[in-house]
Amino acid sequence: MEGPGPRERMFKYTLEWFPSYLTNLPGSFARRQTAGLQHIIFLFVDHFEMRAIPPRLERWMEIFPQMCSRHRDSDGHPPKHTWFYPLDGLIESELVELRKLVDAGLGEIELHWHHDHDTSESFSRKLRDGLHIFQKHGFMKPVGNGKPGCFAFIHGNWSLDNSRGENYCGVNNEIELLVKAGCYADFTFPALFQKAQPPILNCIYYAREDGKPKSYKKGRIAKVGVPPAEDELMIFLGPLTINWTDWRFKWHPRIEDGDINGSCSHADPKRVDCWVKQRIGVLNRPEWIFVKVFCHGAQDHEAVLGDATDTMFTYLESKYNDGVNYKLHYVTSREAYNIVRAAEAGMTGDPGEYREFLIPNPLDGRQ
Repeated sequence: MEGPGPRERMFKYTLEWFPSYLTNLPGSFARRQTAGLQHIIFLFVDHFEMRAIPPRLERWMEIFPQMCSRHRDSDGHPPKHTWFYPLDGLIESELVELRKLVDAGLGEIELHWHHDHDTSESFSRKLRDGLHIFQKHGFMKPVGNGKPGCFAFIHGNWSLDNSRGENYCGVNNEIELLVKAGCYADFTFPALFQKAQPPILNCIYYAREDGKPKSYKKGRIAKVGVPPAEDELMIFLGPLTINWTDWRFKWHPRIEDGDINGSCSHADPKRVDCWVKQRIGVLNRPEWIFVKVFCHGAQDHEAVLGDATDTMFTYLESKYNDGVNYKLHYVTSREAYNIVRAAEAGMTGDPGEYREFLIPNPLDGRQ
């Protein structure tokens, strides 16, 4: 018997999140009414898989610095990229080249990993060995807490915590193992039309391992005054919603998931405004708004490094950086994590002051 077709799968996995969307809809409208100066904290996470294809790396080395030179946020920073580089496709010469972009202040390297049919033991061994290689190049260094590394994570094929089965992971206690290894936050989601998508939407929350697949399907929302427990992993979500202002498909509105891809539609202000309107952040700190978008910037390098991205940055800076209603902050994933933790600790004012709040830049010599 044949399995469900693409349309049936899309419908089935939309049910992973659509009930939560309906439940939270009234509250999402209420959150948009916050008055006063709003800080837009923008992070660009990349499932970055070069796979030894030279033009992908060459274009990034050539085009990205040129693009960044044309843009600045309220703190004087250029756009910052977080390249989540795949452990399963690690080529050290690529890390050497990417280090040049990192040294120029244009982003940071974090961990991406496609793995399958692993056990807890094999997962931990491979991760430990991989971290050692990254650390040779200055990335993901430990921070003195006894853990082997310090890193953010994006799971390949969206399969965090064995949420799509052993063909894409195999480790039911992956959240526990990531925390023990020094992972400070997961940036995998959203995962539109995927079984892995959590039912929790448009927030930053903490998951705790329960020994079963997809432990992150439930969690505790990040809140001022409530620091994480030692066994909790931050799940940093990007936008997932229906954009009722975007009808480019004519007969239905667009589902917005923050994906920057070959369609180049991210130049459209309707998409940017929709990201901001989700008001992702820390409870009781509504003026700090996190906008996380994602891409596959090696495969889609022509789109991600093209005019649409340039236009997107220009729009962010023109509408969301006037200094009166909005201030814009370009951050890496690590800096975004630090700002979340600062909010939880009760810090106020300009979030740009808290980029180094807890976890220092691994290249600044303090680790």
